[in-house]
Amino acid sequence: MKWLLGVLLALNLFAGLYALIKQKPERDLRAQEINASQLKLLPADWKPPQPASEALASAPQAESASAPLAQLESAPVAAKPAAKPASKAAASAPAVPAAKPADNKPQAASKPLDAKAASVAKTAANLCRSWGPLDPKQLERVQGGLPALQLATGPEASVKEALRGSGRIWVFYPPLATQAETQTLVSELRSKGFDSYIVKTDGNFRNHLSLGLFSKEEAAQALIKRLKDAGYNKAQLDVRGERTRVTTLNFKALDDAAVTRLKSLQQRLLPGIPLQECH
Repeated sequence: MKWLLGVLLALNLFAGLYALIKQKPERDLRAQEINASQLKLLPADWKPPQPASEALASAPQAESASAPLAQLESAPVAAKPAAKPASKAAASAPAVPAAKPADNKPQAASKPLDAKAASVAKTAANLCRSWGPLDPKQLERVQGGLPALQLATGPEASVKEALRGSGRIWVFYPPLATQAETQTLVSELRSKGFDSYIVKTDGNFRNHLSLGLFSKEEAAQALIKRLKDAGYNKAQLDVRGERTRVTTLNFKALDDAAVTRLKSLQQRLLPGIPLQECH
């Protein structure tokens, strides 16, 4: 009996070793060498095969989707069926109009730029320069050089009277009948605080009494009032200078080029009388 159990145990061990030897080892696909010529690329829409029941159920929907990519690309565009609207909202949505071909007409966006450029050009032609005051001789020289400037419009002239000279105001007293009486008057005035002397130079005011020279008319009038209060009523004043007519020229509607030409003429003819902006 013991020997039968031993035989059975030996058979079982033998069968187990045989099965272990015959078992195939697992393949490691990553360890195998891959040949690039044996690779086959699947199409983008490739799907694994489905069972027969699922293939029959999905056949109507997959018919158009499973078409080969080459057939879809080669099919004419007109043969494609029009897509049905996905929903009522999509069906009722208004159609977007097709974009119109571009033309060569200027767009509305360029109008503000054109208006700005026109405004800049208008401003550039509205410069104004003033030149003066000019006495008659200076005005004659300037008028002789203006035609060469070729200005669009001539200058506007503003004329007024001005005093040429020191502009000081002289207070004097007329001479008396004789030289002795005039000298006695000088002594009286000095005794009362009025500084005076007799004019000895030739001219219209020879032998007159000079009582003062002032830069402001108010001071001269104050002296004359003091003399009258002291009893000397013949005191007078005279503006030391020559009254003449002076002209100021205003050049309007100038552009930058015209201003440059006018400035060149001013520096050549009258560098001492500069151009100024109009007030």
